[in-house]
Amino acid sequence: MAAIHILYPDVLSADDHAVERAISGDGVEFIIFNEREPDKISQEIWSSCQAMVTGISMPIDASVIARLDNCKIITRLGVGYDLIDIAAAGACGIVVCNVPDYGTNEVADHAIALLLSFTRGIPQYTEAYRADPDKGWDYKITPAMTRMTGKCFGVIGLGRIGTAAAMRAKGFGMQVRAYDPFVPYGQELALNIDRAYDLDELLEAADFITIHTPATKLTHHLINEDAISKMKRGVILVNTARGPICDLDAVYSGLKSGQIGAAGLDVFDPEPPNADHPLMLAWRARETWLEGRFVATPHAAFYSPTSSQILREKALQTCLDYLRSDALRNCVNSDCLEH
Repeated sequence: MAAIHILYPDVLSADDHAVERAISGDGVEFIIFNEREPDKISQEIWSSCQAMVTGISMPIDASVIARLDNCKIITRLGVGYDLIDIAAAGACGIVVCNVPDYGTNEVADHAIALLLSFTRGIPQYTEAYRADPDKGWDYKITPAMTRMTGKCFGVIGLGRIGTAAAMRAKGFGMQVRAYDPFVPYGQELALNIDRAYDLDELLEAADFITIHTPATKLTHHLINEDAISKMKRGVILVNTARGPICDLDAVYSGLKSGQIGAAGLDVFDPEPPNADHPLMLAWRARETWLEGRFVATPHAAFYSPTSSQILREKALQTCLDYLRSDALRNCVNSDCLEH
């Protein structure tokens, strides 16, 4: 039997796919690249693969999909699949799947950690004391310090990760309110949280807001100047979902005016963020008005060694199960498929 060819065009790992090779068994050939541009990979390679596992560096648009003469399945190495043209894939009979259940705990933990970085001031305490052992030994220097118990924790998107974040917030004694028009009514009762029936209701009520929605046409710049104007003054905003959901210009303006008290962002648009964006310039320059009010992490919320291994195993297994036995899991383009 001929080997199964699985293409990794924009690989994230640097271990020669040891995790994948440990579970693949015989008859699998891994074709591994670390590219951002499709043209860096020959047409022969594109044509030969029967499956593809994609990361976050190379958009898989219609022009890339047109190169896939023998591909049966594309699996996204993660949850979000906004970089894949799922309709174009479906029109070619290519199944697109994701891995939604590998890093739920890590992302929820990261969202809470970003919130805690402001409400407890840990990064600023550390930086201030390191910079000046005398003046930096001061518990009053954290601008966003606040008690979390009893505060309203607003969750935008009540899927797996949003629910996990909500449960953690309840553990801190916060009052949780969630907005998600796609979640069945009554789900909030099972979780013993409150439901916001429209976005404005959540924006107006929440002391802290965390975002856990996919990047779609509906959620693009969901957090914009208008949305920020409806938030409580001094709100703490956290985004561990997708960069395009937040208009970074609007976040900058909100921080500058004080409408946003603090912002913790793990995701940006583009990634990495433009170094000359006013927010990034002010942050790197340690401008006084922004000190202790902004934290950036490098799209790392999903990551731990454990979650990374589980992700890689599940992504590969999704491809192998489909190719070997037509078993399909977590298909995201079933409505687009043409066989």
